[in-house]
Amino acid sequence: MSTQQAAWQRLVEVHEPLAANRMKFAITLFEMSEYLGNYVKTKENVRRKLRETEQRYQRAIEESQQLLEKAKTKYDMQCAEWEKLLVRCGDSKQAETTAVPSVHSGNRSAKNAVSGIIFGKHKPTLESLDRICQEAGVKAKVANEAYKRLLQQTNAMRRDFYDVQQPKILASVMGLVEEVDQFLKFTLGKYAYTYESAVLADAITLKPMDAQVGMVEMVGDIDSKADLDSYVQAMATTARVDRASIPYREYRMSPRARLYANPRPIFGVSLHDQLTRDARRVPLIMVRCTEAVEAFGLQNEGIYRQSGQSSQVQRLRSEFDLDAEHVDLHASSYASDINNIASVLKMYLRELPGGLVPHAQRTTMLAHFSSESNSEDELELAQKISGLAANIREMPQVNRDTLRCLLVHLDKVQAFQEYNMMNSENLSIVFGPTILPPDNAPSNAALDIRRSARMVKFILDNRRAIFDAL
Repeated sequence: MSTQQAAWQRLVEVHEPLAANRMKFAITLFEMSEYLGNYVKTKENVRRKLRETEQRYQRAIEESQQLLEKAKTKYDMQCAEWEKLLVRCGDSKQAETTAVPSVHSGNRSAKNAVSGIIFGKHKPTLESLDRICQEAGVKAKVANEAYKRLLQQTNAMRRDFYDVQQPKILASVMGLVEEVDQFLKFTLGKYAYTYESAVLADAITLKPMDAQVGMVEMVGDIDSKADLDSYVQAMATTARVDRASIPYREYRMSPRARLYANPRPIFGVSLHDQLTRDARRVPLIMVRCTEAVEAFGLQNEGIYRQSGQSSQVQRLRSEFDLDAEHVDLHASSYASDINNIASVLKMYLRELPGGLVPHAQRTTMLAHFSSESNSEDELELAQKISGLAANIREMPQVNRDTLRCLLVHLDKVQAFQEYNMMNSENLSIVFGPTILPPDNAPSNAALDIRRSARMVKFILDNRRAIFDAL
C-alpha cells in the first residue's frame, strides 16, 4: 500500500464520527470536489492523450515489423529461387559442354523424353536459362534492397521511439504525476486546514492532545516520490522492453551456388589480369597440365601432336574456367587419356589475348628467321641467341615466366623423343603457331607459320643458352 493510500484510509476513519455535524462543511467540500473533479478531467485527458500517443507509436512499430518480416520472407524466397536457377544454369552449361551426340535414334528419343519430363514441352536454351537466372538475380537484389530499406526504416522508428519519443512521454507522465500529486497534497492540506478551523469545537477529536497524529500530519506523511518509485519497481518486474536494434541477416548461399555466382575464368583472359587476380607468377592451368603430362604422358607417342576427345576437352575447359584450384588432373577419369590434358593446354595458349609472345616482340623475333637457310656459322648462332634473349628480356614479367615454364616442360618432352617421337622439330610445328599466332593477312600467314616453327625449334635446341643470357 502506498503512502497516499494509507493517508486516505486514515482520513476516512477520522471522518466517521463527525459526519453528522458536517452539513455546513459539506458545502465547502462540495465546492472543493467540483474544482477537483474538473481538475481530474483535465489531467485525465492529458493522460489519455499521452497513452494514445504511445499506442500510436507502438502500432506503427508493429506494422513496420510485420512489413519487415514480409520483406525478409520475400527476400529469402527470391534468393532461394536465384540459387536454384544458378545451380540449374551452371549444371546445364557444364552438361552442354560434356554431352556427346548419340548416333542411335533410340538414344535421341530417350534423351528427348527425359528432356520433356524435366523441362516440359519446350526445353529452355542456355541463353534463356541465363536470362531467367539474371532476372532472378535482379529480383533477389530488389528484394534485398527492399528488405534493407524496411530494416533501416524499422530500426529508425524503434530508435526514435525508445530514444526520443518514449523518454518524452515518460517525462510528460512524470511531470503529470508530480503535478497531480502536488495538487492532491495541496488540496488535502487545504481541506485539513479548513476542516480543523470549522470544527474547532471538535478539536479534541480532530487534534488529539496526546501523541496521536492529526489530519495535517496524516497528509504530511504522503511521499509521492516513494510512491512513484514503488510503482515503477513493481512495473519493472512485469514488463520488459527489448530496445536493441534488429540485426541484418544476410542470405547464405550454398558453396556450389556461390561458385556459379562468382566464377574465375582463365580462357580468353589476359595473362596480366588473371595472374594479378590469382596472385600467381605462372597460370595454374599451365602448372597442372604440364605436371600431369610429365607424370603420365612423357612416353606417350605423339603427345601434343594427337588431339584429345572434343567433349572431354570442352569439359576440362569448363572446369578450369569455373575453378582451376579444384581441378584434379591426377584423377583416373583424366589421366586415362593424356591427350585431353595436352589439348586443353594448347587451347588455353591459342586463346590468350595477344598470344603468349606479345606483338611488340613477335615481329622482331620472327625477323631473326627471315632466311630459309638452315646453315649458320657460330657468329650468326651467337647473334640469334643474344637477339632472342634481348627480345625475351623485353617481354612483360608474366609472359617471360610463362614462356620459360612452357619451354622447360617441352625440353623434358623432347628428352623422351625415343618413346614419344616428339623431337624439337615436331614440337615446334605444334607450338609455333600456338605461341606466335600468324598474321591476319592470308598472304603472310603461311610464311609466319614456317618462321614461328623454326623459331620455336631454335629456342628448344638452344634454350639453356638463351635463358642464361637473360
